[in-house]
Amino acid sequence: MKRQLAQLLLLVSVLTFTIEGRADDRWETLRAINWVENPTNHTRPGKYGEMGPYQFRSGTWRMHTRRPFSQAIQREAADEVAVAHYEWIRASLQKAGVDATAFNIAMAWNSGVSNVIKGRAPRVSYNYAQRVVNLVHTFKEQQAEPAPVPSEEAVASVTPVVIPSLDQTALTFSLVPNAPKFEVVVAPPAPLPTVFTDRTSEVTPEPEKPLFVLTATTATLTPSFRLFPN
Repeated sequence: MKRQLAQLLLLVSVLTFTIEGRADDRWETLRAINWVENPTNHTRPGKYGEMGPYQFRSGTWRMHTRRPFSQAIQREAADEVAVAHYEWIRASLQKAGVDATAFNIAMAWNSGVSNVIKGRAPRVSYNYAQRVVNLVHTFKEQQAEPAPVPSEEAVASVTPVVIPSLDQTALTFSLVPNAPKFEVVVAPPAPLPTVFTDRTSEVTPEPEKPLFVLTATTATLTPSFRLFPN
């Protein structure tokens, strides 16, 4: 008795996992069907009168709603009927013993549930279903990709935004490799002249002491200019 109960619990858990997994695929499948049926979401009727993002025909539309068929071009109404039609196809396939995969649901969406159950779906429906499944896998991969995390080097290389302030200078200088260099050079003072008079002796006046002494200085500046936002 305990063994049978354990097997029953295991079967229920497997079925629950399978149903949850398929429920998770519903929106990806419907999104893929929308991309295959009407990627531009145009509102003009198709060759057989189909309309809206999922290209419903009037008969399919009236199976699941009492809304007027003209609302098939409205996204909210179309999504509501699309979910109902998806669940109807899934339940019909499971009742007939057919696995309700995204491929079979897409094929039934295109050619009808009875053709999928009987195994008589045309080749064009196989190609249609394969396109839908490829898009479903693409959507799942996009959701599984984690958001890129910036590295420490990338964060450190980001130039901080400087806010202009009256307490800070608008022009700053920093040491940058291979930057142009400017030299400020002061020329040496001119020699003092020698003065001759009519006296026999040569008199050389003593030079006056300068108020300050300017020595030759060489300065190397490496400018770094920063643009402030308007």
